[in-house]
Amino acid sequence: MSGDLKIGVFLCECGGNISDTVDLDEVRQSLDVEVIEQFENLCSLNGRKIIRDAIIEHHLDRVVIGACSPISHEKTFQDYVKPLNPYLMDMANIREQCSWVHDDKQKATKKAITLINASIEKVKQSDEVNPIYCQTPDEVAVIGGGIAGMNAALSLARQGIKVTIIEQSPTLGGHMAKIGKVFSPVKIAEECGMCLLNPILNDLVWNENITVWTNSKVISANRHAGTYNLIVEKSPRFVDIDKCIACGKCSDVCEVNVPDDWNEGLSLRKAIYRPYGQSYPEAYVIDGDACTKCGECKRQCMMDAISLKQKPEKVPLQVGSVIIATGHQLIDPNKRPDYSYKRHPDIITQAELGRITGVNGPTKGKLLKANGEVPKRVVMIQCVGSRDEKPDGHKYCSKICCSVASKNANIIKHKYPDTDVLICYTDVRTPGMFEKYYKHTQSNEVRFLRGRPGEVAVKEDNFIVRVENTIKGEFEEIECDMVVLSTAMEPSEGTKEIAKILNIGTTEDSFIKESHPKIKPVTTDVQGVFVCGTAQDPKDITDSIMQATAAASKVSEYNHGGVEVEPFIADIDHEKCQLCGDCLDKCKFKALSIIDDELVLDPMSCDGCGKCLTVCQQGAININGNIDEKIFATINGVLSKKGDGERIILVFLDTIGYTAADNIGVNRLNYPESIHIIKVHSVNRVRPSHIKHALDNGADGVFIGEFPGDLMYDEVERKIEMVKTQIADADENPNRLAFSKVYIPYFEGLARKLNDFDKQIENLNEIEGV
Repeated sequence: MSGDLKIGVFLCECGGNISDTVDLDEVRQSLDVEVIEQFENLCSLNGRKIIRDAIIEHHLDRVVIGACSPISHEKTFQDYVKPLNPYLMDMANIREQCSWVHDDKQKATKKAITLINASIEKVKQSDEVNPIYCQTPDEVAVIGGGIAGMNAALSLARQGIKVTIIEQSPTLGGHMAKIGKVFSPVKIAEECGMCLLNPILNDLVWNENITVWTNSKVISANRHAGTYNLIVEKSPRFVDIDKCIACGKCSDVCEVNVPDDWNEGLSLRKAIYRPYGQSYPEAYVIDGDACTKCGECKRQCMMDAISLKQKPEKVPLQVGSVIIATGHQLIDPNKRPDYSYKRHPDIITQAELGRITGVNGPTKGKLLKANGEVPKRVVMIQCVGSRDEKPDGHKYCSKICCSVASKNANIIKHKYPDTDVLICYTDVRTPGMFEKYYKHTQSNEVRFLRGRPGEVAVKEDNFIVRVENTIKGEFEEIECDMVVLSTAMEPSEGTKEIAKILNIGTTEDSFIKESHPKIKPVTTDVQGVFVCGTAQDPKDITDSIMQATAAASKVSEYNHGGVEVEPFIADIDHEKCQLCGDCLDKCKFKALSIIDDELVLDPMSCDGCGKCLTVCQQGAININGNIDEKIFATINGVLSKKGDGERIILVFLDTIGYTAADNIGVNRLNYPESIHIIKVHSVNRVRPSHIKHALDNGADGVFIGEFPGDLMYDEVERKIEMVKTQIADADENPNRLAFSKVYIPYFEGLARKLNDFDKQIENLNEIEGV
């Protein structure tokens, strides 16, 4: 039957992303199919018309798209091939896994032809199957209680969705609660940050759909049947928030003083304290690391709200989706010792300056040096750790530093007109309406000098800032009595931790990576997990709030629209099934159960791994979609184009590994043209017979990658070792088969492993004379 199928191939130039490296004319000439079309941007509406018109006009049975990754665009093209069944289409990834990883045009073209041919052979074995739709729980976890997390939670709660905010610190508010004043580029004015934050906080507190867990963090997570099962560790506050009336008498009798992190360590607080005046929960909290357990606070508390024997508590939480709003931290200025931070109290950061100028700060809003005097000249140094090629620096721009420096400079000039403020900058970056604020800052007699200082030297009670004026081309020494460092924004430790726990892809700088920066800006590469705020990249308050409401909108869409499950899962023949229960014991995903004397499958849980097939003696279970035949066909499609002396390595990856491989291309790393990646629904579906077939029919090596968090990891590892033994027993080299862990964030490691395996196979070929 497959020989009579009419197949259409549609090639995308991708605006030069593909056509600049792959000779598409040669590709067209090499393929023997019913229809071959080429278009500049195949994912556009015009591209859809080309595809649909060709399907109808030529009565096509199958379609192959030679374009970008199915991870980002498969759903788009599945829609475009209507009226065909969406699963009678396959995508050959000739962008992320061809044109973006190979520089040699001739070799890249040959590779593209091979990948497309593999897809052609695969669709010949494809059957019509229909997607499965399932509902997920409405409950949502918002991880992080800063301005982004609070707004996301409020937006969802107002739609009637139950939300739990999980915040690691003792209070909500995040960085916004600390900055004193914020500014609007439209009003050209600085406004009280707390006055803007408090209405949001009040709305959140009084919303019955929102539960707030402070002093808490997610320590583990797994997904089952469309539900995320989180384990949240609640650290003890040692103060009952329902009993505490925040009278402060406990703090008055506490004799332990420690640096106040709310004031950036510029003042002291007690071991029992309230983070700030308007903090929520409206209760005191005990710093467990600082408390001596003397009991004075407990004896003083007339509400009996204090318990010094509280222990950490692990609490389960089931939700349908997750929003990551874990925020950022600022780079440690001590990583740039040339600026003498901490060697003198009058060398501070913009964050510290924000607390100093805040009316609720350590000096009640007065800008004073360590000796109590108002500074005569303040020099601000931009890009401390940003746009920085040095070790421990960040190559990216932190986006808001120029605007923050301008704001704080204006605050100084408003309060102390005689204080000279000079900003040393690399390039002033104030996009959009913020340019108006920059012009306002200049008109306010704040001076700007283009050049990044190389050193801050201490001279008695003053400083010498040594800088190259890059406009004049001269070196200057600027004397001042206060230095302010504009430090880079970087991912918080909480952001890095939750990325590992949820196995979320991250950028090379460890921010949470969106699924697609243009068309899916708040969606991560894990279904049901979304991101907003500075957990995703540096941004200001306005952008954080906009992204938070966008994430909430996507969660609402996700919850109410249901989840589409790919149909390549187990199918049960109830007439053959004898309810022996063997499959129940073997299914690691707990997708099977017996209800009312019938074997029932949970489609949200089934991974399509096929383990149940191997134990069913009655042959009552099958996997939808003709999976085994499609794997064989794909292998044949790759190897049929193998030339004399050509080295071909087959790499089998599931969605996690495939996404990591895509990230190699996105980041323009390289691996050899010998590497041919085949996407499978579950690595466990790659049978020993598939591996043997590949090696027997010309594959020089087989590489299988698996995420170690997958429930089938141990099973696959044992199977690979068994196959290696079989290969050795057949007097062949087992080193032609490799098994490796893969992670979405560690795509660089996957690239190295692919390069190393290619060299290993090349050496084996030389030794064995292949």
